[in-house]
Amino acid sequence: MKKSQNEIYSLIREYEKKLSETSVPFWMDASDFLDILDYYEEKNLYFEAELCMRLALKLHPNDIEVQIRRAYRLKNEGKWSDAIDLVNAIPEQESVEVLFFNAEVALSELRTDDAEQWFNKCLQAEAAIAASDIDAMESPQSASPLLLDIGELCMDYGCISLAHKYLSLISDKDTTEYARAVLALAECSYQRGNVEDALKQLDLLLDSNPYNLDVWLLKADLLNEMKRWEACREAADYALAIHPENEKALRLKACAAIGMADYGVVLDIFSQYRSLYPNDYTMALSAGEILLNSQRYNDAFEVLSHSNRNCPNDNPDKIRILTDIAMCYSARHEMQKAFETLMGTRSLGVSYQDVIFHAATQAFTHHDIVYGEKLLLQQISHEPLTPEHRLNISRMLCEHNLFGSVSELWNVLLKDNKKHPVPAAPYLAFAARRLVRIREYKFWLACAIYTDPTLTNAIFRDIYPNHSPQEYLNCAQREFPEG
Repeated sequence: MKKSQNEIYSLIREYEKKLSETSVPFWMDASDFLDILDYYEEKNLYFEAELCMRLALKLHPNDIEVQIRRAYRLKNEGKWSDAIDLVNAIPEQESVEVLFFNAEVALSELRTDDAEQWFNKCLQAEAAIAASDIDAMESPQSASPLLLDIGELCMDYGCISLAHKYLSLISDKDTTEYARAVLALAECSYQRGNVEDALKQLDLLLDSNPYNLDVWLLKADLLNEMKRWEACREAADYALAIHPENEKALRLKACAAIGMADYGVVLDIFSQYRSLYPNDYTMALSAGEILLNSQRYNDAFEVLSHSNRNCPNDNPDKIRILTDIAMCYSARHEMQKAFETLMGTRSLGVSYQDVIFHAATQAFTHHDIVYGEKLLLQQISHEPLTPEHRLNISRMLCEHNLFGSVSELWNVLLKDNKKHPVPAAPYLAFAARRLVRIREYKFWLACAIYTDPTLTNAIFRDIYPNHSPQEYLNCAQREFPEG
């Protein structure tokens, strides 16, 4: 029988008291050790959990549940091979626990047919146990908990059809498992593209129990995926009415508010969320970018700095956060700090060339033309100008309408490079025309027509209307006959 919360706390106190009395050997049942282990794992107390696991193994080396639990801990640490070897050494190879583990191994290797066979063996073994309970004049155990475990495991591995098969077998007489099964089946329906069926299943659950927090959360989640923002916010509000500090409900309400461009609500949610979950970076990132887009640069900097502090260094979002913070600096005309912040992305795999490009883009966006040109010229002088980099710089300068003010940079870009094809040719031709450098204009226009006639047409169709790209050179010759 599952212990109550008070019983678990009492057990923890007893365990830790005995553990502190190092001179006194102590004994505990294997099931008690596993309950204590559950508690430590839920609290993310890794070292305490590992010590508890070792003690359980020492005192109950042949207990199958202890052995299986060790195998799952190894699996969760990425040590699949060690976990499999441990399970294969267990004598009771026909036990439900071993069969279930073998099924997960099959799922992890995408051997769904084998997994299904293992699961069926699990159910047969469970049925044999139930039959023995009847012989012993005990209440037979329902198969619904095992079916639920099977279905949820299949969903974890993305095997939706297999999950649906087993979840559908759960009897509505087992009310606890049935409610969770319908919830999982609704998610299965959504994953299979039957969105309306999923929502109908959730609404049926809510009709029977309107205070089911998990159902409201899943409904809000599905509506968020469908971009039905108003309905998503309504479902999130119902979830918050049940649990006012629920992390997922707050996040979903914020997502809906972002979708509805109701940024004031997002910032209000962030203020509440930050006090409740101070170590989470994701909401701060969303709020910071809203402030950034609203040109509230000082507020954005404060919020994004909070996000940066809590985001792990190996997380892909770290680059995005640092780039946003650099934008705050550049908007405040602190370009050197912006550049140094972007340099922080180098350790995350961003190339030096890309750092320079992004820093220059920010400088041009905020009208620090001299600084942006200086960065690019320094970088070009130290590294070969690749075709892709020439394209990126030329396109950026054209998009920012920068020509005469960065003439020294254009002098480098417009130089003929016969070693490589030049995908930047359409932009180079346009820039040469704006700079009234006629010889270079005709040269690069000819290259542009040959290299990328579609882009050339997009750039020059307003200059030479009613003409095809193949006629542009003749048009240019008539326009500039002296060149």
